[in-house]
Amino acid sequence: MAHQTHRRLFIAAAVFFLITSSYLCATRLYNASFIRGAKDDKTKPSSASPPKPVHVHLTDADLSMTYGSFRRPNMDGLTLMASLPDELVPTFENKRRLVIVGDIHGMDAVLEKLLKKVDFDASRDHLIATGDMINKGPDSPGVVSRLMRLNASAVRGNHEDRILLSLAEAEALTGVSKDLSSADAEAHRGESEFLATGRKLSKEQVQWLAKLPVILSVEPLRMFIAHAGLVPGVRPELQDPWAVMNMRTLIYPREDMRKNELKKKSETKTNSTSDETPQSPSPTDLPSESEEEGETLESIAQKDAYTDREVAIPVEGRDGEKWANAWNRFQKRLKKSHRYTVVYGHDAKRGFRQERYTFGLDSNCVRGGALTALVVEGKEGGKGGFTHTVMQVNCK
Repeated sequence: MAHQTHRRLFIAAAVFFLITSSYLCATRLYNASFIRGAKDDKTKPSSASPPKPVHVHLTDADLSMTYGSFRRPNMDGLTLMASLPDELVPTFENKRRLVIVGDIHGMDAVLEKLLKKVDFDASRDHLIATGDMINKGPDSPGVVSRLMRLNASAVRGNHEDRILLSLAEAEALTGVSKDLSSADAEAHRGESEFLATGRKLSKEQVQWLAKLPVILSVEPLRMFIAHAGLVPGVRPELQDPWAVMNMRTLIYPREDMRKNELKKKSETKTNSTSDETPQSPSPTDLPSESEEEGETLESIAQKDAYTDREVAIPVEGRDGEKWANAWNRFQKRLKKSHRYTVVYGHDAKRGFRQERYTFGLDSNCVRGGALTALVVEGKEGGKGGFTHTVMQVNCK
C-alpha cells in the first residue's frame, strides 16, 4: 500500500514538472519573437526614404597613426626631463649668461681653452653641455671633473647612455657569467670602448652622469636642450628618450605608404582618376606660418585628421628629413608665444648649424674640428626673448 502511494506521488510530480516546463518554454518563445519583431519594425526603413549607400574608400595610409601619444614607462631610473632653476636663467636685469657647449668628447684641454675665450665667470655664468661629454677623446674623467667643479648642467647623450648601460650590465654579471667575461667578449658585444671609458671614471662621476636628464628645459626663455633632437608636435614629456639621444632625421610612414599606393594605382588604372587618393600636401600646404597668428600644440594634437607629414618617426640614419628642418617649419605654425628653440649636438657630420628655432653645436672637435659655445643672454623687454653669441676654438 505504501509502495503504491509513493508511486502515485512520483507520477503527479512528474506531470506537474512537465506542464510547468512546457508553459515556461512557450511564453519565452512568444516574448522573444515579439521583441524581435518590434526591433525589426523600428529599424525597417520606410519606402518613402530609402537609405543612400555610402562608399568610403580607405587605404592603409588612412589608418590611425600616432607617435608620442602615450607616456613612456620609467627606464631604469632615467630622468626624461628637468628644468633649469630660475635663478640661473639670464635676464636683461641680472646680466647672467648661459654658456652652452657642444659635444666635448673628452677634450678637456680644448674645453678649458674655450671657457677662457668666452671669459667664463662662475659667479655670473652657468655652463651647460649638450651631451657626449665623454668617450673618444683623451680625458673623459677630466671633462666630467671640470663640469662637476663648475656646477654645470648637462643632458645625457648617446655616449653617456651606452657607457652607463655597459657599466650596469658588467656590474650585474655574477658567477659563471662574470668568470667568462673578457675583453674579447666585451669587444664582441661592442662594449669594449664604452667600458674602457666608464672604468676610468670615479664612482661619483658615474653617479653624476646617471642623474642627468635627457631634456633640459629653460622655460623662461622657451628653450629646450637635448643631445640629438626632438620630434615636432610631441610634448617634451612624451618624447622617446632613445630618439632624443640618437635621432638625426624623420621618416613619414603615411607619406611613403601614400606614394606606394598612388604608384600601384597609376600602374593599374589608366582611364579613371576620380577615385584616386589625393597626394600628400607639401610643406607649403601646411597651415598659417604668420608671426601673429597660429595654433597651439594642444589644438594640433586634438585634431581628428593629420596630414601625411604630421606622422613623423625619428630615426638615427640620414635618409629622412633633417629633424631640425621639420622643427623649424612646425614652429611657424604655432602662435609666437608657443614656439620653442632647441639647442642640440650629436650631428658632427653637419657641423655647427644655426636656424630660426634650432642651434646645432656639434662641430666635430674630437676629429679635429672646433668646439662651439652658444652664449645666451637675456633680452631687454619681451618675455622669453634672448640674444646670443657663437664662439669657437680650434681643436686641431
